[in-house]
Amino acid sequence: MRDNLPMFNNLNALLVEDNPINRKMMKYTLNNIGINCDIAQNGQIGFDMRKKNSYDVIFMDIQMPIMNGIEATKAIIKYEKDNNLKHIPIIAVTANAMNGNREKFLSEGMDEFIPKPIDLNLFFNILKKFFREKRVYNKTILIYKKTVIEAKIIGAMVKKLGYKINIATSIDEFKNLLQNDYYHTILLDRVEPDTKHKDISKILKNINTPTLLFIEKDTKITNNDRKIYSDITYEITSFTEIKNKILNLQKRLQSNKSSI
Repeated sequence: MRDNLPMFNNLNALLVEDNPINRKMMKYTLNNIGINCDIAQNGQIGFDMRKKNSYDVIFMDIQMPIMNGIEATKAIIKYEKDNNLKHIPIIAVTANAMNGNREKFLSEGMDEFIPKPIDLNLFFNILKKFFREKRVYNKTILIYKKTVIEAKIIGAMVKKLGYKINIATSIDEFKNLLQNDYYHTILLDRVEPDTKHKDISKILKNINTPTLLFIEKDTKITNNDRKIYSDITYEITSFTEIKNKILNLQKRLQSNKSSI
């Protein structure tokens, strides 16, 4: 598992799954990304455990003996409503990956759907959707520069500050890394044309990671850029300047976490 895969802090899950091999694999995956996990062997046991305990999320298999996943979901939702309890997100995890099944499961009261075998990127993205505030930021900084030499220079400066680095060699690779992993901070050149820049900015706005944007001196800074990017600056070649910029981004990160 890569060091910069998303991790979570103090999340408690209930896994409702009748297959012992699937239980073992899911529990291993959840534990590895920082999620504590209780296990129920069928829907009835899962429902009983929900009544006794509070969880952050429930992973629910569909095909199970005694009480299946849909029946257990409806029972849990009714119990929550009858007792004025906050709803715990229920994510269907099932091999029933046919077209239309996601809509069917959501119509039955489930909150999301993950098909088996599990696609880790999809799995992480769904967890991010529900638990962005409980992610654990690592010390990896994502860098995108227009030239390899510039990226290596900035990367060397960042490493001297004790951070790990991940350098994207193309804007497509940058987007892929950005959407699938969490980063401490992001350093990147403004891309051309404006349509690509707006596309990247939209992604960055959604993930809200402290970001330093490098621009050319004749580049117009928009109000939208000022809202999305933590800092906007011209090219930097000084180690001291980079250090100060990253320290300021770190303060922004801590501010974001404390305001949650």
